[in-house]
Amino acid sequence: MSFLLYLQRRKLIALVCVISIINVLLLMNFALHEKRPLSLSINTMEDTGKIRVKAPVQQKTVEWTGCQGGSDACSDNTFKNWRSQAAAFCDNNWIGFAHDFAYVRDIVVNRSRAEGPDGGEDMTSRMNQQEKKEFYIVIKGFLNIPCTSRLPEYQFNGPKNHLRSWLRSLVPTTRIQPTTVESTFTIAITRYEYVNLYHSMTDFYSAYLMMRFFNKTAEETKILFVDAHPKGSLDPVWEAMFQSYTRIGHFKKPILYKELVWGTWGYGSPMYVLNKDAPRIPLLEEFRTFFLKQHHVNDTRALNCKQLSVLFLWRHNYVAHPRNPSGTIQRKILNEDELVREISTAFPTYKVRGEQLDNFDMRTQLQNIVNTDILIGMHGAGLTHVVFLPKHGGLIELVPRYGRMMDHFSSLVKWRNLHYERWRNTNPGDEVSDFRTKVNPLAVKSMITQIAKKMCR
Repeated sequence: MSFLLYLQRRKLIALVCVISIINVLLLMNFALHEKRPLSLSINTMEDTGKIRVKAPVQQKTVEWTGCQGGSDACSDNTFKNWRSQAAAFCDNNWIGFAHDFAYVRDIVVNRSRAEGPDGGEDMTSRMNQQEKKEFYIVIKGFLNIPCTSRLPEYQFNGPKNHLRSWLRSLVPTTRIQPTTVESTFTIAITRYEYVNLYHSMTDFYSAYLMMRFFNKTAEETKILFVDAHPKGSLDPVWEAMFQSYTRIGHFKKPILYKELVWGTWGYGSPMYVLNKDAPRIPLLEEFRTFFLKQHHVNDTRALNCKQLSVLFLWRHNYVAHPRNPSGTIQRKILNEDELVREISTAFPTYKVRGEQLDNFDMRTQLQNIVNTDILIGMHGAGLTHVVFLPKHGGLIELVPRYGRMMDHFSSLVKWRNLHYERWRNTNPGDEVSDFRTKVNPLAVKSMITQIAKKMCR
């Protein structure tokens, strides 16, 4: 009996030892996770998804957990693709998305390692300046991040994508002591055709998508220009859209960004790369609403088929950037007055007018567009305003005999489900000096009639 009691006691002691060892292991595991988190959660679109980074491999996989809430972004493949194609490096401090953009934490930007002028100068002081001088040459140490493992081994889309050079300039954080810490979520961009409304719109739109993807508001978002362009006519738009913007050229000492997005380059924007065969691009109507709201423009026009508003967009010579000091532009209309007169006569109850919108600030331009039913103009950047036409609106695109015509504006029309007609000159005699084209009023009248029928049926 005493021998059996002895065995029972030994078993009890062994069981207590096992339980103690398990508890110690659990505590050690908890402490380890507290010191080195193995997962990263980023609040994204409407706080509906998480990006979970799995250890211990260097290029960590990222898992898309689904999208809820009924937003357009949830049903659009672009956002899902970004999240499903994410790769994290440097202890989760650097995450690339679909080889299009990156999210970086605690990154030091060192202006002294970027060769180029400051930017933001008056354009008249930079006349005939070569365009390449307006883009920085960045060298090792331009960007610095905390990284105890290997730096990102990553390839951004586009052989000329500036994000590739940014990545080559990246080094582990050294003893650089930044004098300023920027805690506000910031999107860093390099602008290319910075005074062209269409190409700038691709940048505006991409920045908006970044803001939404990371679940931020305009008031919580700043813009960092990583280029050396002089002042441009569209610079104020950035300030209207977001909290503020600044130029990296104006930094005198290194600055630490707590959250910095390497924004999609303009030629990689969904607005640019997706052709008209694509059924949609993400959040275009929401972007339109946001853009109008940020410029304090009311969008209340109702369709009145007896009093349609027709706006001709005029293209006149003007100096937009240092490479064109003469201000000469192509694709201008020769017979502007005749067109307004003939269309006003053909449609006496319509409001018909013509404007060179780039003479006005953006708010005035938008007020004109939201009160227009049918927009008419030569192929050119001004037709980007189709983004802001009323939802029942239509576009008549005019094209001269010369030059290559892109589908930028017909694609925007398709994505917004607007009405569209196109006229192309076939008469060589209607092309005259200074890149002016005589437009056939009868052809324009016919196209207005066709759009009005579609619009009002």
